[in-house]
Amino acid sequence: MEMLLNEYDMVVGAKFEDGTIQDYVDDKNTFGLVRIENHTANWFLYNDLDSDDESKKLYNEVIKKEHFIHDEHGEKIVIFNKTGKKTYEDFLKKINAYIDDGLGQII
Repeated sequence: MEMLLNEYDMVVGAKFEDGTIQDYVDDKNTFGLVRIENHTANWFLYNDLDSDDESKKLYNEVIKKEHFIHDEHGEKIVIFNKTGKKTYEDFLKKINAYIDDGLGQII
């Protein structure tokens, strides 16, 4: 993965072979975007105890609609607004690779 930096040289995402991932794409900095070829999904990290009020509000809205949650010991990767034919698992693999590379913003 190749880092994407903002004007302050802070990591805000990454490029990979067939797409990109961004930490935040909304004005409240609550969720990101992952793109694989021409398929997209929004995502964010969530923890019941440590997430801020905006993330809790978003989480409560997202779980009422189509979504996917991968829970690892209370740390949740929430994926929603999926477009295209890629599976939630395909998006999860890219998000996990991003986080495992130490590039992703942790809650």
